[in-house]
Amino acid sequence: MEQKKIYYHLKQLKREYLNWYIVGFVDGEGSFSVSITKHPDARFGWMIDPVFQIYQHENHREVLELIREVLKTGTIRFKSKEKSNTLDFSVENFRSLKEKIIPFFKRYQLIVKNDDFKKFCQIIELMDKKAHYTIEGFKKIIRIAHLMNQQGKQRIYSEEYIFERMENKLKNKLFRESSETNTSNPVIYGNDIVQTR
Repeated sequence: MEQKKIYYHLKQLKREYLNWYIVGFVDGEGSFSVSITKHPDARFGWMIDPVFQIYQHENHREVLELIREVLKTGTIRFKSKEKSNTLDFSVENFRSLKEKIIPFFKRYQLIVKNDDFKKFCQIIELMDKKAHYTIEGFKKIIRIAHLMNQQGKQRIYSEEYIFERMENKLKNKLFRESSETNTSNPVIYGNDIVQTR
């Protein structure tokens, strides 16, 4: 019942005050992150997925719903499929991140999470320009992502490991294409030219 009262009072705030309340809430409870996961069918064997998230106890659902209402985007679901009392508010859609989340937090600036947010913006901008379609662009995004959230200390894969796997995948792909075409012409991938023989 207490949470419903809080929700009611928040709804009565002027939009400008409410927006700043959300900024403070995200500074404490939110995160801007970029997951890097193995994906054998991807261009370089890895997928880059930017996401904005807020975790809260299910008793605070009304606050998450209010944030979703203000931002006009986002999904609210339980954190895991197993029994959980933690809710996950997340925005994963690239267009929503670009057109709703980023403009909001550029206008209403964060304090604690501002550094991660700026790096997050860099990655979104690079992906919007299709930089991740080239090897160098992809690597640049990986480097920025590893500087986020405590310098990437909690990441499963190091930059070196990811880059090594990328290079191996590219070499194997070039070798197969070279064998199939039996040509000594160079193969071009994005901005990178690799001689096959």
